[in-house]
Amino acid sequence: MNNNEREIKIVLIQGSLGKNSRTVLIINEIARSLSEKQILHDTIDLASIKLEFCDGRPLEEYNDDLKQAYQLLKDADGYIIGMPVYQYSVSGPLKNFLDIVSGAMKEKPFGVACISGGIRSYLASADLMKILSFEVSAIPIQPTIHAYEDDFSKDTIVNKKIYEKIEKLIENLVKISRINK
Repeated sequence: MNNNEREIKIVLIQGSLGKNSRTVLIINEIARSLSEKQILHDTIDLASIKLEFCDGRPLEEYNDDLKQAYQLLKDADGYIIGMPVYQYSVSGPLKNFLDIVSGAMKEKPFGVACISGGIRSYLASADLMKILSFEVSAIPIQPTIHAYEDDFSKDTIVNKKIYEKIEKLIENLVKISRINK
């Protein structure tokens, strides 16, 4: 079996603490698409884990939720991070989570689904790419998905371009994950 035939695993990180957030909608749509393609995946939902404050202690001293998240990330071949934009940057909870577990993401590919309130807030995704590129040499994959207020109607994604970007991001992430494996 060559590298292109090996089964890969993608971990989705749902980075919003809001139960009915648009980040949840996007991550759920990505998970649905991965399931349709029969690509193994797990989701780490920051709203469902006990997130401790990062204070520089070793991973072993954090709670079981964070240790389990680290292990899921370590065992994965690639990631898609659902990033809510707060104050034109990475949300505090997501940054805190990554400060604790990003070592597991070293030199692996990742994509970003950036969800914001305004059309120009997509630039905040560059902050996340810088953080992971510089900190753990993770490999950013394009296209970045950016969805904002006008792309939704209640709890539905109404912009077809979002679906197209989801499909292209998955295709590229899987391709690079197989090469990188």
